[in-house]
Amino acid sequence: MAGRFLTIAMVFLVVACASTPRYEPPIDQEVAQLKERLFVLVEEERHRLNAEAKPLALDPELSAAAQAHSEEMASKRSFDTMNPNGNPAINALLHDPKFRGFVGENSAAQYFTPAAGFDPDAYARAFLAIWLNSPDHKNNLSYANFDRAGIGIAVNGNTIYAAEVFATDLGLPEPE
Repeated sequence: MAGRFLTIAMVFLVVACASTPRYEPPIDQEVAQLKERLFVLVEEERHRLNAEAKPLALDPELSAAAQAHSEEMASKRSFDTMNPNGNPAINALLHDPKFRGFVGENSAAQYFTPAAGFDPDAYARAFLAIWLNSPDHKNNLSYANFDRAGIGIAVNGNTIYAAEVFATDLGLPEPE
């Protein structure tokens, strides 16, 4: 009788554990909100840093390059400074025969607790603060001629990787 009771108890425990859903926050929604908020904050900050800064347009090609860069950083859990082939986003743009002008890139990573999700506004402000505290990243933010940008966000485990790619054609003619 004790053996049968133990068997029933074990079956109940296994079923209870298997049917208890684990909370998964809507990370895709938070990532989309983070991209939007980061773009707005960067645009506002650019004009505080340099009154002559051109408005940024969100560019699909730059967004794809920034996303590819973020995903590569996330998959390797490292930044392009550790990549012997350099920054894949910048490399892709510079190898495109139609690309002309000047390009810059900012990247950073932040940790979070996956079960709790994250506040997109707070993380956007933190990414911006990281970039403002780096002279090279701050120069990209304040460079007046940048007029296009793209943002990429990727998540791996408990780390959010962000990249923003800036570009300008510097008034150069369209390549033939």
